[in-house]
Amino acid sequence: MLDENDITEKATKEGITHISTGVAVVRDGKILLMRRSIDDFLGGYYELPGGGVENGETIEKAAMREVKEETGLIASRVITTFKGFDYSTDKKPRVKQINLLMEVKPGQVKLSNEHDDFLWVAKEDLDTIKMTESMANCIKDAFNKIAT
Repeated sequence: MLDENDITEKATKEGITHISTGVAVVRDGKILLMRRSIDDFLGGYYELPGGGVENGETIEKAAMREVKEETGLIASRVITTFKGFDYSTDKKPRVKQINLLMEVKPGQVKLSNEHDDFLWVAKEDLDTIKMTESMANCIKDAFNKIAT
């Protein structure tokens, strides 16, 4: 399902400097979105939990670690991948976000300092949530994967 070598080879050829993860956590047909703290990059915007893949870490392990760090939830398995996107920040010139749909163990969301709010969002409510167009497009793709 997740060919790590293929992903990193293609990313290197494309000039990608960093790989990050985004994780669609689904509960009762809704996806968990986190709002970035106002003083951070894209502050006030909602996004999937996730973050950078560290040296020596697989994409799947990074995704599981980031879910725990950002939500307090424990990811149990990858269900599938879905559409990602490339972006840049002031500190990372070319980032490729690899997105995964994951199951988590039961539990309550606990915010980290990176986020100041969270929402469980239904597909029909996506247009009312403040997020980048790239994020909205990949979340729509996640909902399509859930439906199949």
